[in-house]
Amino acid sequence: MNGAIGTLSWVFLLFFCLPLLGCISRPNRLPSESFGFVPSVVAPSKTDAPKPTLVLRSVRVVPAYAGQDFVYRAADYRFERDPYAHFLTSPELLIRSAVSDSLQNSGLFQMVVAGGSAVLTHSFAEISVRELYGDFRPRSSPAAVISLRFLVIQAPGGNPLWEGTISRRIPLRERSASALMEGWSTGLRQILVEAGPLLAKYAREADLAAQKAAENANQTPAPTLPKPKS
Repeated sequence: MNGAIGTLSWVFLLFFCLPLLGCISRPNRLPSESFGFVPSVVAPSKTDAPKPTLVLRSVRVVPAYAGQDFVYRAADYRFERDPYAHFLTSPELLIRSAVSDSLQNSGLFQMVVAGGSAVLTHSFAEISVRELYGDFRPRSSPAAVISLRFLVIQAPGGNPLWEGTISRRIPLRERSASALMEGWSTGLRQILVEAGPLLAKYAREADLAAQKAAENANQTPAPTLPKPKS
């Protein structure tokens, strides 16, 4: 009888304590953090050239980096996602907003509008984010990597006017999500400082080409009709 009671006591203790032991052995979860791009503060460019309107038709992020979780390069051929550090919303929306605001404040454009707006222009731009990750490989210095591909297309016609990829690798002060977000913001700002004048140049050239084509069309003499026979 005493043996049966002792056995029941051990079963009760195990049933009660195992959940507690599981809680104790489970690793502590790190607090989740959300980040966004720091607004760009750049002095407006002073130029006498006409300021075109830029239509930003699309901003896309390649699928490898399109999720909200931060992506780290852990080895030469291995990338990992961080479930505890992520963007406030999709990186596509955040980068689209940051690009639009930065270019609008650059002083290079009359206005920057999204695709589908009623503004009449003769070109539009498409941006593709090709790289967006933190390089945290063991034997390399930590860095924020960001790369944007730009495409300016004539409208109508669809002829490419300019295509280029601009990349930045920004060294980080430490291996942390907050430092990585600062690095991405710095890299994006530097990329747009370089790309802005080129976007304005080709948008302006498209406007001038359309203007000349319209002038030539207006100056074309009307065809001479043959005189009627008497």
